[in-house]
Amino acid sequence: MSEVRIGDDGLVVPADIDEALNVEFGGERVWSFNPARDGVPHAAGRHVPWPRALADRLVGAADVRLVPHNGDTVLFADRVSFGGSSEPLELLDVDGHPLAVDKAGRLKRTFLRIDEESRRHLVEATRRVLDDLRDVCGLDAYLAYGCLLGARRDGRMIGHDSDTDVAYLSKFTHPFDIVRECRAAELAMRERGWTVVRMSSANFKVWVSLPNGARAGVDVFGSFHIGDHFHITGSLRGKLPRAAIVPFGTIELEGVPMPAPRDVDAFLAFTYGPTWQVPDPAFHFDHPPENMQMMSDWWRSTRRGHKQWQTFYANNGEQVPTKPSDFARWTHEQLVEADAASGTVVDVGTGNGRDAVFFARKGYDVKALDLAPKARALARQLARRKGVSLDLAEFSAASPRDVLIRGAQYARLPGPVHLYARGLLDTLPPDTWTYFWRLCRLSQRRGGLTFLEFRTPRSRRDPKHFGPRRRFYPAPHRVRAEIERHGGTVVETVTGRDLAPLGDENPVICRMIVRWP
Repeated sequence: MSEVRIGDDGLVVPADIDEALNVEFGGERVWSFNPARDGVPHAAGRHVPWPRALADRLVGAADVRLVPHNGDTVLFADRVSFGGSSEPLELLDVDGHPLAVDKAGRLKRTFLRIDEESRRHLVEATRRVLDDLRDVCGLDAYLAYGCLLGARRDGRMIGHDSDTDVAYLSKFTHPFDIVRECRAAELAMRERGWTVVRMSSANFKVWVSLPNGARAGVDVFGSFHIGDHFHITGSLRGKLPRAAIVPFGTIELEGVPMPAPRDVDAFLAFTYGPTWQVPDPAFHFDHPPENMQMMSDWWRSTRRGHKQWQTFYANNGEQVPTKPSDFARWTHEQLVEADAASGTVVDVGTGNGRDAVFFARKGYDVKALDLAPKARALARQLARRKGVSLDLAEFSAASPRDVLIRGAQYARLPGPVHLYARGLLDTLPPDTWTYFWRLCRLSQRRGGLTFLEFRTPRSRRDPKHFGPRRRFYPAPHRVRAEIERHGGTVVETVTGRDLAPLGDENPVICRMIVRWP
């Protein structure tokens, strides 16, 4: 046991271990990993850092065990204090249920801890989703990914999973037609009464409320043949003939018959590789970079940043301040001085809605836009607590479709429309800024100002900040050049520290006021 070290920065394990290991806190599995794959060389073996979602919660003391997933040997067992705290560490959701890191790196309640009634309800709902995809949407839908794997192994859902997985085989072979097909299915499922969230242009999630008060997702993945390759979202690509998928067979999951690929074993080997029969809770996909890029270009370019912000607000949303930011107060002061404190404020990237609520209480008609569902849920809760009305909507600033639709709607509003974007440009890839400028031009045809606040390159090496890691630190002169190239005029610029302090953070911030013709 002494060969294993566990601390705030992760675990150090012997270099010769090449199997899935389970980390348990208080007897509950919280994470699984493979040190040969997930670790890096260390003087004492291999160092494996904690996943981000778990690291953010590691403050307190817990009885920690490290055990092989497929064995009984205890590699480590001791009480460990994290973050210098001796208070009991509990990884629980708001209802007191244990959480574990899922295959996507999120802290979720897994099927190991779901009651039988809720498990049955979710499986039956998954079957209804499959039926509606077939009968309402006209899609060839079937069980896929972890659900298919669990059904094939022992007829049950895999314990470390947290969602169910289905797919449909597209009738089309061109990305444009596949996008249209997926959008039509998404709309039809909403009209059918399901709660649907778009995950990309070729897959979506259907939310199911469970008897235990929680909810779980049925992930609907698009699959298709393009050229001589078979693809399935996320980023799987390879050789699998159509004859291995259709006509469908039947397989039972938790006693419920489900449509399944014609050759289940061939499909699972395509999905998980030749060792798919060996249970591995630490498994994750190692997609070739070219596959990732291709699938991102086809389906996910408008969803960039979704996962990191959804994960952040799901795990840390309660820690985000609910008081209005200094930038919101400053923006209102500028509008008052300009005798323009009326009309509509469009808060792009509203987060938990703290600034949108502030503007609503100041009498503006507020449109609050955000890509992350969890952020919008927090904004909705805050608005209810503060007694104000917010028009909340899903929006991707990197989506030409979203920009054109919202821009056209806002262009028809009476009075001025003010665009407000705090911390947006420093999270958007620069190649998508064009869409944001288009939103500004469209929305402000009847007047209004654009207010921007973003971190500058001088903050690139600042200590770790609260929130997802930023990849972009726009230079103010470059932002100005982009604005002018698209027809805007920067009427005021303020740059420096002490503009957006938060705790120990005090980044170098740029604020801009922009007018569009």
